[in-house]
Amino acid sequence: MDGIRIERLNKNYSDHKGAMFSVLSDINLKISPGQLVSVTGESGTGKSTLARIVLGIEKPDSGKVVLDGRSVPELKPSEYRQFRSKIQAVFQDTGGTLNPKLSVYHNVEEALVNLTGLSKSERKKRIFELMSLVGMDKKLLKVPTKQLSGGEQRRLSLLRALSVHPKYLVLDEVLGGLDLISQNSVLGLLEAYHKEYRFGCLLITHHKAGAYRISDKVLVMKNGRIAREGVAQ
Repeated sequence: MDGIRIERLNKNYSDHKGAMFSVLSDINLKISPGQLVSVTGESGTGKSTLARIVLGIEKPDSGKVVLDGRSVPELKPSEYRQFRSKIQAVFQDTGGTLNPKLSVYHNVEEALVNLTGLSKSERKKRIFELMSLVGMDKKLLKVPTKQLSGGEQRRLSLLRALSVHPKYLVLDEVLGGLDLISQNSVLGLLEAYHKEYRFGCLLITHHKAGAYRISDKVLVMKNGRIAREGVAQ
Protein backbone atom coordinates (compact mmCIF):
# COMPACT_ATOMS: atom_id res chain seq x y z
CA MET A 1 0.00 0.00 0.00
CA ASP A 2 1.45 3.35 -1.05
CA GLY A 3 2.04 6.15 1.44
CA ILE A 4 3.96 6.74 4.65
CA ARG A 5 2.52 4.83 7.59
CA ILE A 6 3.65 5.16 11.21
CA GLU A 7 2.14 2.88 13.84
CA ARG A 8 2.66 2.89 17.63
CA LEU A 9 6.05 4.55 17.26
CA ASN A 10 8.18 4.98 20.38
CA LYS A 11 11.63 6.49 20.86
CA ASN A 12 13.65 6.96 24.05
CA TYR A 13 16.92 8.76 24.73
CA SER A 14 19.23 8.65 27.74
CA ASP A 15 20.45 11.70 29.64
CA HIS A 16 24.05 12.33 30.75
CA LYS A 17 23.50 10.10 33.78
CA GLY A 18 22.19 7.22 31.70
CA ALA A 19 18.57 7.62 32.77
CA MET A 20 16.05 6.95 29.98
CA PHE A 21 13.36 9.43 28.99
CA SER A 22 10.64 9.30 26.33
CA VAL A 23 10.95 11.47 23.21
CA LEU A 24 8.13 9.94 21.14
CA SER A 25 5.27 7.94 22.58
CA ASP A 26 2.66 5.92 20.67
CA ILE A 27 2.80 8.01 17.47
CA ASN A 28 0.32 7.01 14.76
CA LEU A 29 0.39 8.89 11.47
CA LYS A 30 -0.41 8.31 7.82
CA ILE A 31 0.55 10.40 4.79
CA SER A 32 -1.08 9.38 1.53
CA PRO A 33 0.60 10.11 -1.83
CA GLY A 34 -0.08 13.75 -2.71
CA GLN A 35 -1.13 14.68 0.84
CA LEU A 36 0.48 17.55 2.81
CA VAL A 37 0.61 16.88 6.55
CA SER A 38 2.11 19.34 9.04
CA VAL A 39 3.33 18.56 12.54
CA THR A 40 3.60 21.59 14.80
CA GLY A 41 4.21 22.24 18.48
CA GLU A 42 6.72 23.77 20.86
CA SER A 43 10.45 22.97 20.86
CA GLY A 44 11.37 19.70 22.53
CA THR A 45 8.16 17.89 21.66
CA GLY A 46 9.88 15.33 19.41
CA LYS A 47 9.00 16.77 16.00
CA SER A 48 12.51 16.67 14.53
CA THR A 49 13.14 13.20 15.97
CA LEU A 50 10.03 12.03 14.13
CA ALA A 51 11.41 13.49 10.88
CA ARG A 52 14.76 11.73 11.32
CA ILE A 53 13.06 8.39 11.96
CA VAL A 54 10.87 8.75 8.85
CA LEU A 55 14.04 9.46 6.84
CA GLY A 56 15.84 6.44 8.26
CA ILE A 57 18.49 8.59 9.96
CA GLU A 58 17.46 7.19 13.35
CA LYS A 59 15.74 3.95 14.28
CA PRO A 60 12.69 3.73 16.57
CA ASP A 61 12.79 1.66 19.75
CA SER A 62 9.46 0.10 18.79
CA GLY A 63 6.66 0.56 16.29
CA LYS A 64 6.45 0.63 12.51
CA VAL A 65 7.65 3.11 9.87
CA VAL A 66 6.54 1.95 6.43
CA LEU A 67 7.04 3.72 3.09
CA ASP A 68 5.16 2.27 0.12
CA GLY A 69 4.99 -1.11 1.82
CA ARG A 70 8.67 -1.24 2.85
CA SER A 71 9.85 -1.02 6.46
CA VAL A 72 12.23 1.96 6.63
CA PRO A 73 14.27 0.72 9.65
CA GLU A 74 14.86 -2.61 7.87
CA LEU A 75 16.20 -1.17 4.60
CA LYS A 76 19.51 -2.61 3.45
CA PRO A 77 22.42 -0.28 2.55
CA SER A 78 22.04 -1.32 -1.09
CA GLU A 79 18.43 -0.05 -1.06
CA TYR A 80 19.17 3.46 0.19
CA ARG A 81 19.86 5.05 -3.20
CA GLN A 82 16.40 4.11 -4.44
CA PHE A 83 14.94 5.20 -1.08
CA ARG A 84 16.63 8.63 -1.34
CA SER A 85 15.30 9.16 -4.86
CA LYS A 86 11.80 8.50 -3.54
CA ILE A 87 11.93 10.63 -0.37
CA GLN A 88 13.91 13.86 0.00
CA ALA A 89 14.51 16.14 2.97
CA VAL A 90 15.21 19.82 3.62
CA PHE A 91 16.43 21.07 7.00
CA GLN A 92 16.66 24.49 8.61
CA ASP A 93 20.45 24.34 8.42
CA THR A 94 21.31 24.19 4.71
CA GLY A 95 25.00 23.51 5.40
CA GLY A 96 24.50 19.76 5.15
CA THR A 97 23.01 19.87 1.66
CA LEU A 98 24.53 22.88 -0.13
CA ASN A 99 28.16 23.28 -1.20
CA PRO A 100 28.99 26.98 -0.65
CA LYS A 101 31.77 26.84 -3.24
CA LEU A 102 29.48 25.70 -6.04
CA SER A 103 27.09 27.83 -8.06
CA VAL A 104 23.34 27.53 -7.71
CA TYR A 105 23.22 25.56 -10.96
CA HIS A 106 25.86 23.03 -9.91
CA ASN A 107 24.30 22.52 -6.47
CA VAL A 108 21.04 21.47 -8.11
CA GLU A 109 22.78 19.48 -10.83
CA GLU A 110 24.73 17.51 -8.20
CA ALA A 111 21.50 15.98 -6.88
CA LEU A 112 20.40 15.07 -10.41
CA VAL A 113 23.74 13.38 -11.13
CA ASN A 114 23.59 11.34 -7.92
CA LEU A 115 19.94 10.30 -7.94
CA THR A 116 18.73 10.27 -11.56
CA GLY A 117 19.87 8.88 -14.87
CA LEU A 118 19.35 12.15 -16.73
CA SER A 119 21.82 13.25 -19.39
CA LYS A 120 23.60 16.60 -19.17
CA SER A 121 21.11 18.25 -21.53
CA GLU A 122 18.16 16.70 -19.67
CA ARG A 123 19.54 17.98 -16.36
CA LYS A 124 19.85 21.49 -17.75
CA LYS A 125 16.29 21.36 -19.08
CA ARG A 126 14.89 20.23 -15.73
CA ILE A 127 16.76 22.92 -13.79
CA PHE A 128 15.45 25.65 -16.10
CA GLU A 129 11.92 24.25 -15.87
CA LEU A 130 12.08 24.30 -12.07
CA MET A 131 13.39 27.87 -12.00
CA SER A 132 10.47 28.96 -14.18
CA LEU A 133 7.92 26.99 -12.18
CA VAL A 134 8.90 28.58 -8.86
CA GLY A 135 9.54 32.05 -10.26
CA MET A 136 13.28 32.23 -9.48
CA ASP A 137 15.50 34.46 -11.62
CA LYS A 138 17.69 32.36 -13.91
CA LYS A 139 20.50 34.87 -13.38
CA LEU A 140 20.95 33.28 -9.94
CA LEU A 141 22.14 30.04 -11.53
CA LYS A 142 25.69 31.37 -11.94
CA VAL A 143 25.88 32.84 -8.43
CA PRO A 144 27.98 31.02 -5.78
CA THR A 145 25.73 29.67 -3.04
CA LYS A 146 27.68 31.51 -0.32
CA GLN A 147 26.52 34.83 -1.82
CA LEU A 148 22.83 34.01 -1.36
CA SER A 149 20.74 35.29 1.52
CA GLY A 150 19.44 32.87 4.15
CA GLY A 151 16.02 32.83 2.52
CA GLU A 152 17.50 32.20 -0.94
CA GLN A 153 19.63 29.34 0.40
CA ARG A 154 16.55 27.76 1.96
CA ARG A 155 14.67 28.03 -1.35
CA LEU A 156 17.67 26.55 -3.18
CA SER A 157 17.77 23.58 -0.78
CA LEU A 158 14.10 23.01 -1.46
CA LEU A 159 14.60 23.36 -5.20
CA ARG A 160 17.48 20.88 -5.04
CA ALA A 161 15.33 18.33 -3.22
CA LEU A 162 12.44 18.79 -5.64
CA SER A 163 14.67 18.50 -8.71
CA VAL A 164 14.76 14.69 -8.48
CA HIS A 165 10.94 14.59 -8.53
CA PRO A 166 10.58 12.83 -5.16
CA LYS A 167 7.36 11.08 -4.31
CA TYR A 168 7.64 12.31 -0.72
CA LEU A 169 9.28 15.29 0.96
CA VAL A 170 10.20 15.84 4.62
CA LEU A 171 10.72 19.48 5.64
CA ASP A 172 12.18 20.11 9.09
CA GLU A 173 11.76 23.74 10.22
CA VAL A 174 12.37 25.18 6.74
CA LEU A 175 10.48 28.34 7.79
CA GLY A 176 12.51 28.82 10.97
CA GLY A 177 14.71 31.92 11.23
CA LEU A 178 13.27 33.55 8.10
CA ASP A 179 11.53 36.90 7.85
CA LEU A 180 7.90 37.02 6.72
CA ILE A 181 8.77 37.73 3.08
CA SER A 182 11.18 34.78 2.92
CA GLN A 183 8.65 32.51 4.66
CA ASN A 184 6.04 33.42 2.06
CA SER A 185 8.56 32.76 -0.74
CA VAL A 186 9.28 29.26 0.58
CA LEU A 187 5.58 28.52 1.04
CA GLY A 188 4.85 29.84 -2.45
CA LEU A 189 7.51 27.56 -3.91
CA LEU A 190 5.99 24.58 -2.11
CA GLU A 191 2.49 25.43 -3.30
CA ALA A 192 3.58 25.89 -6.93
CA TYR A 193 5.49 22.61 -7.06
CA HIS A 194 2.82 20.63 -5.24
CA LYS A 195 0.14 21.91 -7.62
CA GLU A 196 2.23 20.61 -10.52
CA TYR A 197 3.54 17.30 -9.13
CA ARG A 198 1.35 16.34 -6.12
CA PHE A 199 4.07 14.90 -3.86
CA GLY A 200 3.35 13.72 -0.33
CA CYS A 201 4.84 15.98 2.33
CA LEU A 202 5.61 15.97 6.06
CA LEU A 203 6.19 19.57 7.21
CA ILE A 204 7.72 20.02 10.67
CA THR A 205 7.24 23.62 11.79
CA HIS A 206 6.62 26.05 14.65
CA HIS A 207 4.67 28.29 12.28
CA LYS A 208 1.02 27.33 12.62
CA ALA A 209 -0.19 29.91 10.09
CA GLY A 210 2.07 28.45 7.40
CA ALA A 211 1.05 24.92 8.35
CA TYR A 212 -2.65 25.67 8.02
CA ARG A 213 -2.07 27.60 4.79
CA ILE A 214 -0.68 24.69 2.79
CA SER A 215 -1.66 21.50 4.62
CA ASP A 216 -4.47 18.99 4.24
CA LYS A 217 -4.01 18.00 7.88
CA VAL A 218 -2.24 19.58 10.87
CA LEU A 219 -1.10 17.57 13.91
CA VAL A 220 -0.12 19.29 17.15
CA MET A 221 2.49 17.54 19.30
CA LYS A 222 2.97 17.95 23.03
CA ASN A 223 5.36 16.03 25.29
CA GLY A 224 6.20 13.52 22.56
CA ARG A 225 2.60 12.69 21.74
CA ILE A 226 0.10 13.84 19.12
CA ALA A 227 -2.21 16.00 21.21
CA ARG A 228 -4.76 16.95 18.58
CA GLU A 229 -5.50 17.03 14.86
CA GLY A 230 -6.94 19.77 12.67
CA VAL A 231 -7.70 20.35 9.00
CA ALA A 232 -6.69 23.19 6.71
CA GLN A 233 -8.66 26.40 7.17
